[in-house]
Amino acid sequence: MNSPNNRKRLAKIRCLQECIQCFKEKRKLPESLCYVASEIVYKCSPKCFIQVYSEPSTESKRIRDLNASSDSLVYVSGEEMCNAGGKWLKVVKFKSTAGAEDIVFDTDAWFLLYSTKTPTEDLLSLQEVSPSVPKDSPCKVVINKWMDVVCHHFSLDLRKKNVYVTPPDICAVSRLQTVPVNWSIEHDEALVRLMSKYVSPDNGQLGAIKNYVDAIEVSSFIGDYGASCLTDGDPETFWESDGTAGRHWIKLKMKKGTIIKKLQICLDSSDDNYLPSKIVVKGVDLSNGKILNVVNIDWETEEAGTHTILSNMTEHYQWVTIKIKDCKAGGIDTRIRELKLVSTEERTLGFYRDFFRSENLVRFPILETYSNEELYHRSQVLQRFMEIVDCVLLYIVPAWEFSIGSYSSLEFVRQLLPLSKKRLTLIETCLKETALKWPPDMPKLFINRRTAMEHRCDPAADPEYKNSIFMQIYEGLKPRDRMSKPLNYRWSSRYEQWWECKFVSEGVIDQGGGFRDSMSDLSEELCPSSSEGLVPLPYFIRSPNQFCEDSNINRDVFVPNPQCRDFPRYEWIGQLMGACLRGKENLVLSLPRFVWKKLVGERVTWERDYSTVDASSVKLIDTLEMSESTADFASSPRSWSCTLSDGSMVLIKVDWEGNSVPLKYEDRERYCSEVRRIRMTEFDEQIAALRSGLLKTIPQAVLDLLTWQELEQRISGDPEISIEALKLSTHYDDVDEKGVRVKYMWEALRNFSNEDRSRFLRFITGRRRLPATVHISSGRDNAVDCLPESSTCGNTLYLPNYSSAKMAEEKIRYATYNCMDIDTDMNLWED
Repeated sequence: MNSPNNRKRLAKIRCLQECIQCFKEKRKLPESLCYVASEIVYKCSPKCFIQVYSEPSTESKRIRDLNASSDSLVYVSGEEMCNAGGKWLKVVKFKSTAGAEDIVFDTDAWFLLYSTKTPTEDLLSLQEVSPSVPKDSPCKVVINKWMDVVCHHFSLDLRKKNVYVTPPDICAVSRLQTVPVNWSIEHDEALVRLMSKYVSPDNGQLGAIKNYVDAIEVSSFIGDYGASCLTDGDPETFWESDGTAGRHWIKLKMKKGTIIKKLQICLDSSDDNYLPSKIVVKGVDLSNGKILNVVNIDWETEEAGTHTILSNMTEHYQWVTIKIKDCKAGGIDTRIRELKLVSTEERTLGFYRDFFRSENLVRFPILETYSNEELYHRSQVLQRFMEIVDCVLLYIVPAWEFSIGSYSSLEFVRQLLPLSKKRLTLIETCLKETALKWPPDMPKLFINRRTAMEHRCDPAADPEYKNSIFMQIYEGLKPRDRMSKPLNYRWSSRYEQWWECKFVSEGVIDQGGGFRDSMSDLSEELCPSSSEGLVPLPYFIRSPNQFCEDSNINRDVFVPNPQCRDFPRYEWIGQLMGACLRGKENLVLSLPRFVWKKLVGERVTWERDYSTVDASSVKLIDTLEMSESTADFASSPRSWSCTLSDGSMVLIKVDWEGNSVPLKYEDRERYCSEVRRIRMTEFDEQIAALRSGLLKTIPQAVLDLLTWQELEQRISGDPEISIEALKLSTHYDDVDEKGVRVKYMWEALRNFSNEDRSRFLRFITGRRRLPATVHISSGRDNAVDCLPESSTCGNTLYLPNYSSAKMAEEKIRYATYNCMDIDTDMNLWED
């Protein structure tokens, strides 16, 4: 326990605890975490030419040119600046030769170390010199890196006095430590959501190609012969597909800036008919695809071994897809032993300052009032904090026992975890290590969808819902005898079908499609997609927001029924959710953020989270609590009671006859506090049962490491709102379908992400998933280039005229992200 590595590890855990406390108390993060050395020394390469500017920009004043040699030393501050121009260093002093006089820079002076456009061979070559202990210091060791300073500061090692810490750059440390005005953990969470879209997790299965590739995906695989076999360096292992002939593929997600010089596949002659004979290599960047090469292998004349399928590329592609179109002698599946890749990697800047410009913040209105300088420095600190988390994550979540959960204090910073590069790999390890064997016999279910449809049309005729798809599956999966065991739902993701369905009076042979149909029917019964139909099962009810016509927030969500006490079946639903998380199937449950947060174990708040259940009640209670006069209070008299989500009444305080006591003005704060407590716990028992089922299927540690958004996406999927599907749901009232304004709208929506389109749908209908009818009408007074308006009661978008598709994209996106909270029937927003 006294080893240096253990001491460093404990120091990092202490730093982690201190940082979490700082986040809670909205104060500066530890100075050691924000440490920036005042001086770092670099040795120059021969014939090195350095241009010095007054600011980190080539457009600023050029102060001086430095002609350096192999004897020259450049003294810089530890502060770095990355912007659109490239990576800049702040120069403090320059010594051309050992005997020459120092050139000292008393004012800000910067030089460009490299830009993303700089060819590798033209990069400024500087080699960092190891720091030395000052002559008058008794110390034996010197440190000048922030991670070393963290370990030194939080260590309990009695030998700390032997370490000399290079003095910090006070101004640079202050910039990192400063907490922006009115900043809170919600701002950090929004910043992380912005950044996490561009962070690639470490993948320990990528082997020798990990420097160039972020991820590998395959179309299918059989047994244990998955994508990892392509990069494990073992010639005895191989990837083997398991699907339809001609539809096998390997996808490489390339690291930013990488350009392929040579891509090869290794084949073995013993694989015979599994050998590929026609290969198509395709590059995809954003939405544009391009065939890069077609390789035909004539096995009559050629031999197995290493085959080059791509070489000497000049462009970067985000995705490179290797498609196996044909195999030797008409073989169905294919085998590939190994992938080899040679690539150049251009310098990338990560989160540079200009990344935080206003156009990137439109989806995060909470950040728009802050400068890109403030966001840039805060992002640097968050990345350092997450590096500390990654260093100790394997010890916070012990590999020997996943079920005991993780470090409880991480709950407060759960929404910051998407920045972690180690977390997703650890989650997959937890799931893999806790998977159990597939049952020897796949259950066979007989399902009558005709009677299920009759029950859906008239649930009252079948009060025990025995004819529902839900009950038919639930009863069908029960053990048939004492020797049978119930399904544990803890199988590997390779098992894509959990039971075989035989639909009564239907000619369906279930090869996976019937099973998926049963899961879709199950989802539709639990949370119907139609806003008007009856709910055929008692487990979830429509949230109060579905009945609130003056809001377009979470109009499509359901909540657990607080009156339903059927906890065993709630547990079964939780087990199905866990199986979906482990596998590739989805159980589409339209639940509000409040419920997903409770399921995953995140903290919840009344104003921010419960409003996704009942926004009207949140506003009413908050307004009541803030009443400033008895006259305002008397205008809407209340009693000590409240209404739950299912419409039932709860009497909080009663008189001797059992009637609720009238509420007095001086008691309003206590009443509001009690209502919040009751409403925020009204379906805690049902959520606990769902969570119990989840934890029978997945380890506690997995829930502790996932955010609520990730839990929802892994269970219910990320519903694709395609342009084609949206067009089928759209009707045009008084605008020309082929008119310019409509054309610009569709061009704008094509540039939207799926999340953007979901927001767009919510802006108009209050629902984030199709199906939902959309009506397009003209904007008022034929306005031009202003924000669109919407009426959620009529599912109508009032579309103004726009001067260009780009302007339409800007205005529509801004409205969908910033015009969600409304107090009237129509969203009316002035430009």
